[in-house]
Amino acid sequence: MHGRPPGEDILSTRQEFVKKQAAAATRLARATGAPIVVADRLQCFTDLATTSARAGADVPGVCRYWLGDRTFADGDLCATEATDALIALVERLGARHRSVIVEGGSISLLRELAARRTELSWRLSVRLLSPPGRDEYVAALARRAREMLAPQAPGHSLLEELAALWREPRQRLFAASVNGFEAVLECCAKYALDVESLDRQPLSEHVRDRMAALIAERHAEHGFLQHRVFSEIFDSRIAGFGFDGFEGFDGDPLEGAA
Repeated sequence: MHGRPPGEDILSTRQEFVKKQAAAATRLARATGAPIVVADRLQCFTDLATTSARAGADVPGVCRYWLGDRTFADGDLCATEATDALIALVERLGARHRSVIVEGGSISLLRELAARRTELSWRLSVRLLSPPGRDEYVAALARRAREMLAPQAPGHSLLEELAALWREPRQRLFAASVNGFEAVLECCAKYALDVESLDRQPLSEHVRDRMAALIAERHAEHGFLQHRVFSEIFDSRIAGFGFDGFEGFDGDPLEGAA
């Protein structure tokens, strides 16, 4: 943070599966009293809360902030704009708190943040959480995908969010780029399902199971890619630029996760 002693850090914690990263960030926030900033481009969209796994606003004792409150009508949030918003929010919170936790996040956003590391006026301490074994990971993601396809009321399902987005032709390219939506669109093509009315069509258990399995596979692929990319971005070679390891967080990184 600009003008702050070297010991006053911005802490970054992440995990591939959003519920896991949120659980880790929540435990760290409770231990330190620091606010959380979610470094995720998709979770900015309030009308895609199920698909993006945007949650945690009402967790007791934790203050969690997103990069904005957008709707899909606003269009995609590019990495440059997202990074600008992240840095501004961290600096604003850092003026009132000794530390800020950055939870996440999007590969493109954190690449951009790392590229600006020499310009940062604060020190970033990174804790990279390793993914679980593939079978365990995919199984957890599949369970979560089934919940997203048929959530408890009053939440909207992933299918409802996709159908609403697809009814806006200008937003279809954006929709097709979103993890989860991409897998469902592939199933729609395979089973001749109309995307615009997807939320109103009766789907067989076979189709729902196939959607959940494909969503899980795609999220797992993305999760392992995130871990590889973040390992390269936040390796020991950049310690000289103000990045260092954070060793003050103990506990099972999967605790409280799905």
